[in-house]
Amino acid sequence: MLTPADKEQIEGFVAKVRNADTDEQRVRMIALSELSKIHRRINQQTGEFYAPTTNRSLITEYRNIIKAELGEEATVLKTLRYSAARVAEYRQHQQEQREEQHRNQRPLDGQEHIERAVALLNYNVRVRWSSAAAIAGVVALTGRRPYEVGCVGGFEPDPTDAARVLFCGQTKTRDVERAAAAYSMPVLAERALVLETVSRIREAVDSNLENKVYSQRFGKEVGIVAKRTFSDRNGEPIVPRELREAYATVAYRKFASRKISEVQFYNEVLGHQGTDLNTSLFYFAFYVVDGDEAR
Repeated sequence: MLTPADKEQIEGFVAKVRNADTDEQRVRMIALSELSKIHRRINQQTGEFYAPTTNRSLITEYRNIIKAELGEEATVLKTLRYSAARVAEYRQHQQEQREEQHRNQRPLDGQEHIERAVALLNYNVRVRWSSAAAIAGVVALTGRRPYEVGCVGGFEPDPTDAARVLFCGQTKTRDVERAAAAYSMPVLAERALVLETVSRIREAVDSNLENKVYSQRFGKEVGIVAKRTFSDRNGEPIVPRELREAYATVAYRKFASRKISEVQFYNEVLGHQGTDLNTSLFYFAFYVVDGDEAR
């Protein structure tokens, strides 16, 4: 999500490009200067340069705003993009992140995780409603992204299996047909409670909200609830993004046949592209331990 400072920086950049008019060389130099600023930014909290993943996301935001303001064919888009060298750096960073995650998985009590989510939803539905808390609980039990749960996702009972729902409305995919198509996925607790909560969310939250607006209204609070409610066996809080990973881990333990590998199971329940298992390799953040098992 863009910060106010990011928005101001992008607005200033777009204004500079507009003022350059049709001078392609000047536009190119403005864009190169902006790319240099992006890659040299220092995170004030850590004192270090921002990660390639963060910079790439910011450049994508730049490009989206440029397309909206100056058009899809704006000259500046030829320069303001990730270079081949930066793409290689980004992929190397991703590979290192993935290896680190696979070598240092976090212990998670699967049953406790489910119980915390169920208690959160029961309190919301029966006692005191909070849209943010409801979203966090459903994310934990379904592995869907917060925006999907809060606004765009469709959840219907799977008539062939009482432990599953038919989900549609997947985000983070450019395949429109795949996003609209429903697929079956297990839920970690009583399906009726999950569906009832989603129904209440649809009544309380405008399903037409854009992702950015949704994040501004609910993102911070969902994060607070998630970190307050969910944690691994070491006491480390689980943030909303990690709830998707925790779901896949617990669902595999709870539902998977011994014949299916974890990566294939994750691929299916998380709705990743069926012919590509690589994306699912980024979701191995946890391993399940029993309640009395040593950390």
